[in-house]
Amino acid sequence: MRKHLLTAALGGVLSLIMGASGALADYTFTQQPNQLAIRLGALFPSTNTAQVFGGTTQFMGGLDYTLSATRGKSPSSTGLFFDYSSSSHNSGYLHSGGLGLQYSTLWPMFIGGGVGVYNTAVRTPSGERSGNTTGAGGKVFLGYDLGSRATVQLDYHIAPQTLGVNPNGLGLEFGFRL
Repeated sequence: MRKHLLTAALGGVLSLIMGASGALADYTFTQQPNQLAIRLGALFPSTNTAQVFGGTTQFMGGLDYTLSATRGKSPSSTGLFFDYSSSSHNSGYLHSGGLGLQYSTLWPMFIGGGVGVYNTAVRTPSGERSGNTTGAGGKVFLGYDLGSRATVQLDYHIAPQTLGVNPNGLGLEFGFRL
C-alpha cells in the first residue's frame, strides 16, 4: 500500500512538472518577502523502527516564512521553516520537529533545501522507555507552484535518532501561501 501511494504521489508531481513546461513563459512571480505559508501532508518513514513506533504513515506539517526573494534570471528565496511530524502506533509514539533556514529556486517547479535544529521524541510501544534528542537536521525538496498561492511538495527529512529510532523519511505536502 505504501509503495503504491508513494508511486502515485511521485507520478502526480512529475506529471505536473512535465505539463508545466509550456507555461514557463507565462509564469508570474508570486512569492514575496514577509510571506507566511502553511504545509500539510504525510511523512512516510524510511526505517522499520520508525514504522513500529509511529506507523507507516505519519502526520506532517510545517510553516515557511520568506525573508527575501530575488527576481531576474535565477529567482530564489531564503526563509525560515518549521517542520513537525507526529504519529502513534502500538501505544508508542514518534514526534519530530525542526526549526531552520531554507533556500529554494522560484519557478513553477522549485527545488531547495534547509538545515536547522531538530528534536526527536520517542516512547517505546510497551511504554517502558521514552527519550528525546536535539541536534542538527535538514531537508531537501522538489515542488511545483499550482497557482492561486497553492503548492505541492515532495521532500526528504533528516532528523536526530532517539533510542535507536531514526525518524527520517519521505514527505508529501500541500501548501498554501497566506
